[in-house]
Amino acid sequence: MRLADWQDRYLLQATWTKNLRNYILAQVGARAEDSILDVGCGTGALFGDYEQRHLSATGMDVDFQRCEWAASNSAQTRVVNGNAFSLPFAADSFKLTACHYLLLWLKNPELAIKEMRRVTSPGGWVIAFAEPDYEARIDHPDIFRQIGRFQNHSLEFQGVNLSTGRQLGAIFHQSALESVRIGLLAGQWMEPNTETFSAEWDMIAYDLGGMVPIAEILELKQKAEKAWLSGLGTVFIPTFYAYGQVPSNL
Repeated sequence: MRLADWQDRYLLQATWTKNLRNYILAQVGARAEDSILDVGCGTGALFGDYEQRHLSATGMDVDFQRCEWAASNSAQTRVVNGNAFSLPFAADSFKLTACHYLLLWLKNPELAIKEMRRVTSPGGWVIAFAEPDYEARIDHPDIFRQIGRFQNHSLEFQGVNLSTGRQLGAIFHQSALESVRIGLLAGQWMEPNTETFSAEWDMIAYDLGGMVPIAEILELKQKAEKAWLSGLGTVFIPTFYAYGQVPSNL
């Protein structure tokens, strides 16, 4: 996909979790001028939120082109090219360290969380805003179950750990964090419309590309859209969040 397409994907994910992010940032007592590191920031989809809160934000991503995109679209947020397994920051550099739809892509998410803890100051917070559990997905009716099976197969082929969501609590508890809180993003279905379907289908179509012939993808889309607009479709991918505090005595 083009960078612009990735930006659209990240912005869509950000709309899903906006209320949850507000809740978590309130729970950890985020205040104006607090420093926050966005690990795996991608194209900077969350930067606008940080800037509106007047947080002192730094974004970091392993993909240099996405870093360039993020930096060019934000004058207030510093962007660094780096690796989540070896964060290019000194210990105790940030009050808050967060990620968003990142850990599912990592072979060793425990190491990433431990690195996030390392660069977070004592008393600060490590946050995973959203990590899905594709193995526990709920799809109805049959057309959506078929699409779900195809998408999961594609994501697994791309390197995604389909059950990251359910593992999130264990990852945080095993990373020597205190006051760990774990929860689930609630599902809410608005009146079905073409715009919402098209936005989500673009993500699905990308995941299915290379796994399913184009003609079959178009046929699946036609059937799925008809079911969706008729109000018959249910697609729910449980998405977990977690946050924990760095002990003050470390």
